[in-house]
Amino acid sequence: MRIKSLKRSTARKKLILIITAIVLVGLISTFVILEMTGITHFINNPVSKTVDQNKEADTNSSDKQKLIESDPNNSTATPAEHTPSDISLSASHEADGSVAILTRLKNYSDGTCDLTIESNNNAHTQTAPVIYSPAFSTCAGFSVPANTLANGTWQITLSVTSKGKVNTNTISVEIQ
Repeated sequence: MRIKSLKRSTARKKLILIITAIVLVGLISTFVILEMTGITHFINNPVSKTVDQNKEADTNSSDKQKLIESDPNNSTATPAEHTPSDISLSASHEADGSVAILTRLKNYSDGTCDLTIESNNNAHTQTAPVIYSPAFSTCAGFSVPANTLANGTWQITLSVTSKGKVNTNTISVEIQ
């Protein structure tokens, strides 16, 4: 009797081991297939865009521009002169001591944002593209590291270049 129960126990363990191995192979195969088809991104998280993604981004940008230019109710179809009030600029002190620069651009569909932060003889500059949105556009984002800015009053200037024209707005921020 004891020999039969040992054989059954060993057979059960082998069966459980085989079923577990089959399930694991199935899960790994499914994961690899999903990764190869691009559905997941756990293994190959691309650092830069693929050629197809770049073409799609260019097409989307072109389509947005055509939509803006073809909309008769859109004031950017025939661009008016931008004014400093078309650029809203603010600064936010972050918990790590850095300063995040927040931008809101009215009537901009494309362009480049040039940020300059100055105090005394110290200056920090960054550049970012304009990101279009139907409600309002914005600069891709600016964050100035804490060790870049000394305490004091800093002049933050944002220049936006679009369609060959430059518009600028400046604010003062106290860094402590």
